Amino acid sequence: QEPSENRMPNFPDSHQEEIIERIGERAETVEERLEDIPRGRTNPSLEELTIHSAKRYRLGIVFVDINDFSNYMSRNDDEDTLFMLNVFIPEIMELVRDFDGKLEKNTGDGILAYFGAGEDDGDAVETLLEYIATVKWALKYHVNPELEDNDVETISISTGSAYDTVYISRIGAHSGNQRMNRLTAVSTGANIASELEAMAGTDQHYVNDGVYEYSDDENGWGQYVKHVGKHNGYTWGSPLKGHDTAQYYKFTGVWQE
Repeated sequence: QEPSENRMPNFPDSHQEEIIERIGERAETVEERLEDIPRGRTNPSLEELTIHSAKRYRLGIVFVDINDFSNYMSRNDDEDTLFMLNVFIPEIMELVRDFDGKLEKNTGDGILAYFGAGEDDGDAVETLLEYIATVKWALKYHVNPELEDNDVETISISTGSAYDTVYISRIGAHSGNQRMNRLTAVSTGANIASELEAMAGTDQHYVNDGVYEYSDDENGWGQYVKHVGKHNGYTWGSPLKGHDTAQYYKFTGVWQE
């Protein structure tokens, strides 16, 4: 016997009407505010955008993730895991600020951040790559040694990065004195970065066509961006450098102590 879809009492009509009206009004507001999306020139802030509005940027997006975090938790007690997280995560968040980036979210065992608001394409990509190189340096020479000194298991990371057009929108609702809204990045590039991070193995750092296209391969971090291959499982953006399919690259740059 097929289970009934009506497992709960009927939703109160008055509440339904309230929700329908609220969603309808919000949709009208969103449509009005997104008719002409301006190009952003400075880092977005919550205060400069009204709810449901957006600005368009060209940004570098990076996911940083701790490798094999579930197994790390199973091997270590809660106090050691929390110690590690409270040493590593705040530091890579601080580095976002050091490179004039914006923290999109803390994922628990990693972060999503974006860089390059107001910069030209080349400078934005170099900033993104320098951030990754600095995170790798901080982990190798400072975070992991600190963990070792406290008898806590060390960690490794992987990253996925993309350079793309990004829409920063203030999403949420007005609710009295409560702040029920936040900035969020909406773009194919965020999906690309997430997908590349998932593909990356231990201590691997993958970037997309956009990062490769605009990186400085003579005097900048672009000399450490090397082609890996095409990715048939996910198609993104406009093909660059004459590629008909999505290409991805590894980034091996890191500061030396």
